[in-house]
Amino acid sequence: MHVMVVNNIYPPIVAGGAERIVAYLCEGMVRRGHRVTVVSTCGPDMEPYPIEVRNGVEVIRFFPPNVYWSFERSVKPGPRKWLWHARDAWNRAAGDRFRTLLASAKPAILHSHVIDGFSASIWARAREAGIPVLHTAHDYHLLCPRAFLLTSGWRLCSQPRLHCRLYRNWHLRTTRHIDLFASPSSFLLDKHRQAGLETAAQVVVHNGIPLPEDGAQVRLRRSSESRSRFVMLTRLTVEKGISVVLDAVAGLPKDLPVEVAIAGRGPLEAQVRAAAAADSRIRYLGFVDGEAKAGALSRAGYLLLPSLWYENAPVAIVEAAAYGLGVIGSNIGGIPEFIEPGRTGLLFPPGDSTALAAIMRRLALDHDRLPDLAERTDALAQRFSVERMIDDYEAHYAALTNRPPARRACQ
Repeated sequence: MHVMVVNNIYPPIVAGGAERIVAYLCEGMVRRGHRVTVVSTCGPDMEPYPIEVRNGVEVIRFFPPNVYWSFERSVKPGPRKWLWHARDAWNRAAGDRFRTLLASAKPAILHSHVIDGFSASIWARAREAGIPVLHTAHDYHLLCPRAFLLTSGWRLCSQPRLHCRLYRNWHLRTTRHIDLFASPSSFLLDKHRQAGLETAAQVVVHNGIPLPEDGAQVRLRRSSESRSRFVMLTRLTVEKGISVVLDAVAGLPKDLPVEVAIAGRGPLEAQVRAAAAADSRIRYLGFVDGEAKAGALSRAGYLLLPSLWYENAPVAIVEAAAYGLGVIGSNIGGIPEFIEPGRTGLLFPPGDSTALAAIMRRLALDHDRLPDLAERTDALAQRFSVERMIDDYEAHYAALTNRPPARRACQ
């Protein structure tokens, strides 16, 4: 089957978890014998961007005409952002260029993910061509121009302003062009339903990642000292709860032997560096990936996930489980769906650094607080393997195109 996948960015351009999930899916589909064409964006100065093949996946990039490239929006001033959103409400030029790609590639199905920059015009162009559309939401882009459901002061938004309501109503109307709406968590799907999602068919498909080959060995040989070590792998931004962790460590007894490693990049990097310089229990690792990330996960006993926003389905939870870590997370958004309190982790009220400090103190002093973590986290990780994710999407592709599912090769 020929699947066309759309995501606003694609490796090696990476900003968060969505593009990694998309790459895992695309490369896995290629391994199973499917043809996969990815359509993604690039900056205006990068055009014409050559068509490339990455791990068997054909990748086509172009700049959807707008006031700037969506990947650079975090550094653009407010007025220009609203101009960008106005153009992105229905980017006719992007839709016309996408129509040309559809006519040339003739895919059996369109699977869209993050469509910032392209706009919902691509859904309409696919439907015009008789191509079924499956869309996977990774955030709240259709409901909120910030995609986080947070106010400008980084608080949960319960009463959207008029312009935000107009934005939401328009984007939800465009979902009538979608044949199947997929969500990696029940929470995110429910939020869209409550807001007025117009897609008739909806489903939860959990994200999946390649599980590490050495995960079992790491779980078995983890030392008791690791239960006093915490790690945070995240973007260094306000909504991720960086200040919650730093305040929690500051509230711990000075003689409590804990280690808190923070890895990532973002606008709060200076704050993290300053905290690490002032407190030897805090280690700033910078951006980590590959072996460096595996080393950080192997050394720690618990992953910290102190989010202040409605997280959808954090990939970090599955990564942590694959290495046998318990997860200490905010009781918000989709996080509780992936943690069994007292078995695979613990939950605390979002933003409550005192409650987080109390949990960290108890875990550091009582290494048996979460017993049998190795066995329980392994079972959790197996539920979210990349192969299971591909199985689910293959079945939905087959149903939407009225084709029998492909036969799986031996693995």
